[in-house]
Amino acid sequence: MPLFTGFARDARVKRTKIELKQIENQIVALKNNIDNEITQAKLNYMSSVATVQFQKKNMQLAENVYQQTKKKFEAGTGSNTEISAAQADLVSAQNNFMNALYTFCLSN
Repeated sequence: MPLFTGFARDARVKRTKIELKQIENQIVALKNNIDNEITQAKLNYMSSVATVQFQKKNMQLAENVYQQTKKKFEAGTGSNTEISAAQADLVSAQNNFMNALYTFCLSN
């Protein structure tokens, strides 16, 4: 049995330890990436929910303004320009609400 086998065995052990450490580091990095993606998904979800709620309130407000403007117009105290502007604002608010819902559905 030889007493000195060279440094090959020692080099293989060191290389294996380095490879093991690299794999452990990759596992930690993967866990961190997964945690970050989960956190980002939660934030995106909460942001989408808030946007939908905001756009819904905005649409309801535009509907109320349109109804009030329509009543004024029917009573003869409002102009055609006012009702056209209120109607355009309502359509815009409805589009924004639908876009927010669409974005929410895509992100979930």
